[in-house]
Amino acid sequence: MAVLILSDCSDQFLETENKNSLDTGSFFTTENDLLLAVNAAYTPLEHGGLFGLNYFYIFNSLDPYIWFEGMAGYDIMNFGPADNYIGRQYSDLYFGLFRTSDILAKMDKVKGVVAPDKYHQYKAQLKALRGMYYFYLVTWFDQPIYYDETNVPTNPLVGYSNGTQEQFWTKLEEDLTYAADSLPVSWATTETGRITKGAANAQLGKALLYKHYHYYLRFGMGETTEAKANLLKAKDALKRVMDGGAYHLIMPQAKTKADYQGALLSNFAFIDISVGSKSYVSENNAESVWEVQYNGDPGTNPSLPGWMSGGNQLYQYFSPNTGSYKNQVIDPSLWNEFESVSGHPGGYSKDPRAYATCYLQGDTMDWRPASGYNTGFESLVNAKGNLYTGIYAGFTLSKSIGLKKYYYPQLPNSSLGCSPNNVRVIRYADVLLMYAEACYQYDGDGDGTGLAALNLVRARVDMSTISGLTPAAIIHERNVELATEGHHYNDIIRWSFDPNFGINFTTLFNNKFDVNKNLFFPIPQSEIDANKGVLKQNIGW
Repeated sequence: MAVLILSDCSDQFLETENKNSLDTGSFFTTENDLLLAVNAAYTPLEHGGLFGLNYFYIFNSLDPYIWFEGMAGYDIMNFGPADNYIGRQYSDLYFGLFRTSDILAKMDKVKGVVAPDKYHQYKAQLKALRGMYYFYLVTWFDQPIYYDETNVPTNPLVGYSNGTQEQFWTKLEEDLTYAADSLPVSWATTETGRITKGAANAQLGKALLYKHYHYYLRFGMGETTEAKANLLKAKDALKRVMDGGAYHLIMPQAKTKADYQGALLSNFAFIDISVGSKSYVSENNAESVWEVQYNGDPGTNPSLPGWMSGGNQLYQYFSPNTGSYKNQVIDPSLWNEFESVSGHPGGYSKDPRAYATCYLQGDTMDWRPASGYNTGFESLVNAKGNLYTGIYAGFTLSKSIGLKKYYYPQLPNSSLGCSPNNVRVIRYADVLLMYAEACYQYDGDGDGTGLAALNLVRARVDMSTISGLTPAAIIHERNVELATEGHHYNDIIRWSFDPNFGINFTTLFNNKFDVNKNLFFPIPQSEIDANKGVLKQNIGW
């Protein structure tokens, strides 16, 4: 028996073939291999850690204008290195970084079988995606692990250390510049959702604008020649989007309340919005610059969007649908941020954007009778205002305020866990406002083009023009135009590096914000442990 056992335990016995997976050495032999790999590099954006759920779960809860159910989590800065939502966000960003870098490292294998122009388009898509993953990593986690196609991690037993700010900012600029130079202005309709030249330029301009705050101002280099050149590059990238002719603001087709709402809410709906005989195109419309694609296919597990499901979970968690968890409500201070008006052509007494952002008592939730939601929004039924009695004390318009963007019209209860609604990562209105801000930071908007861009956003809803571009004007316009879209908290963090913006963390976060740690998220403790302590935790955590 012993002889038999010893004779069977040979090296040949241990060399088994796994027929359930592809050997990486056999991949990247055809263009279709490259196409499939590039497609896989997009999917982490759809995952639950990012736009499938956690982006809005985390950043809207951190927004001082929004409360999370129970007021015991992110809205009072109550999270740490073991937080599952931040941990999932971190891991999905590294899924994206690994896939893009690994493909870039290996794609030369098919260079000879792919037409040169198509080869560079594949490469440009990967670099645009990686530029976005780098951007989120450096602005959310400060100095996490850095790598690129030259040193993709291959050994899970090795501990990897922190990267540097310079590595992230330098490489993401290189990646996004390459992408902006190489990508097409548009794709065939069969390729809708792929990154375009405009999207790459918009992300490049956004990243360089953030770099001014997160890097140059943060480290006392805001007045250097290098900082000035960085701002000029940000301006130029955003201006290329504005001058390219591919995008414009969705305008109301008539001066009625319904048309203003149709124009605004078409940017967040999963179907085109009907107003009488008129229609407002929704997904991938002319205002959408970078959009993450979803569909209503529940797959095998709706809890894993972008992986085992084609939809996202936003309706399930945040919509005013009766079957939703209704986890977030709007604070009345956001309603008060919108300007009161008189003589508005649409008959509004307040900035029309207020009504496209907030659900108030009696608001129509769906124009389609068959949906069952063509009746009015009901406080305490379509939002959990009973948990926020103190917040709504003295607010007479509604006992609770629901989120309207992304939740008009309604999905049936049976579909909530798999919303087909695309997420608009960058809208053209955002491009205009970022350009205005870059102009202000560059030279105080010496030529007035920044102010003109900001006033274009106001003109869409027939709000009066403002006469000067100031930090207060920039803050206000971003607050009301981009409200509840997950931008506000990130705006606050970067503006805090510029004293001219007057960010007061104590007031904004009720004394819960610790400037010695909360400027960045903690690196997940599981990652610290997996990297054997070589990876160091962010300050304060």
